[in-house]
Amino acid sequence: MKYIVLLSLTMTLLVNAQALAKESSEELYAIADQYYKTKGGKDFSPEKAYQLFRKGAVLGHVPSKNMAYVVFNVYPKTLFPHMEEAIHFLADAAKANNKFAQFNLGMVLTQGSYLEKNVTLANKWLYSSALLGYKTAHVYHGINLVNQYMPQRNELDLSEEEFEVVAGELSHAEDLKHVEGVIQLARFHFVEKGNLEEVKRLTELAIEWGGEDALAILKTTEFWDLVKNKQ
Repeated sequence: MKYIVLLSLTMTLLVNAQALAKESSEELYAIADQYYKTKGGKDFSPEKAYQLFRKGAVLGHVPSKNMAYVVFNVYPKTLFPHMEEAIHFLADAAKANNKFAQFNLGMVLTQGSYLEKNVTLANKWLYSSALLGYKTAHVYHGINLVNQYMPQRNELDLSEEEFEVVAGELSHAEDLKHVEGVIQLARFHFVEKGNLEEVKRLTELAIEWGGEDALAILKTTEFWDLVKNKQ
């Protein structure tokens, strides 16, 4: 009987400690987030911002883990000594189903920054983030698929289902006014379907939204000559 009472008391204390730690970590996150919003100001310190988010991350707060990485990624030279820890925090947050961390980890693996480049694994994380509701992840997953299917090629041999998967991912670029995503969708329509009307429509949107930045990307596409002749 004494053992049962002691076990019950131990469990109660554990639950209370966990609740207190959660409340504390959320308060720490709010403080860190408020401070990070001052970035760009003369008194802002990347090191302080990282350390503020780190406090919550060490307590297991998942959003804090992601944001510790975000701060590091914005100031990688200043915060270089924290790189390994920041990536560890990011991976933990991604495994905990934080959609923003999954997107960030996908981009790290896509670019080969801080970790060895692995597009296959990157696509796994990007698609998982997309399924959790982060639309931007759809776009970059689609961009990765286009680059996977179209390396130095002028024609493709995709099934209709494969085409719909890629086009479906990139279709989110229009909702987001994502210039690169719209241009990659235009590339895909041009190479796979030869749909010049759709290429023209998407290209005009990209130029409207992105101006010179869009033109710089368009110069690398298979249909730049068509675009150039219409300028």
